[in-house]
Amino acid sequence: MAKAALHVNKLSAAKRQLQAAIRMYFQSEDELAVHTIAAAAYGLLKDIKKSRGMSEAADTYLVSVFYIVRDYRRGNLPEEMTRDSDFMTEIERLAEKLSSITAESRLSDVQASIGPELERQYWNDTNRAANFLKHADRDPEQAMPLDVIDNVLLLGKAVSSYQDVAPDDLGNEGLVFAAFLAAANDSYQLGEGSFSSVVASMRKVPVERRIELSYELITKMNIE
Repeated sequence: MAKAALHVNKLSAAKRQLQAAIRMYFQSEDELAVHTIAAAAYGLLKDIKKSRGMSEAADTYLVSVFYIVRDYRRGNLPEEMTRDSDFMTEIERLAEKLSSITAESRLSDVQASIGPELERQYWNDTNRAANFLKHADRDPEQAMPLDVIDNVLLLGKAVSSYQDVAPDDLGNEGLVFAAFLAAANDSYQLGEGSFSSVVASMRKVPVERRIELSYELITKMNIE
């Protein structure tokens, strides 16, 4: 008797790629391989969001400015930022332009849109390394500086994008990656629950040990 064929949809494919890229990053696998897989997931998520009337480029722009503007209105910007007069001038300009962001705003309360040129520029910049690693038909002898690879940034964008279409569905990989970022963020305040427990466990070890610990946590949690 013939076996039924197995199928995977685009969202499930993006999830599996992203979870694999997170595990690979915490295993200190080759950074080019991590980037290629994470970029593939991010590309799928971009198209899935577009099919649902969302723009990943606009959402990324909003996240990049929302918390700074909100904290500016709350008077909570770090001192190293407020001491920089040029930076504060730019923040004041942004705050005036983004009047919908108030001290009480939540990210989900605010929407942003960008023009096609800015969106095209965003994806050109974001995909530069991934395209280099994927194609060699036009430039087989070209070289790329390795410092353009920022896998934490790419994974962070992809995780955020996935959460927009499937909240709380990245399993232990998503939880540990978020905790890894939170542990490095001094403004994150520990609370109750399993997530804060993971963050607290990471903060107890030296920064250079957190990548290794993250993989250990994922492995243990996936077995349990």
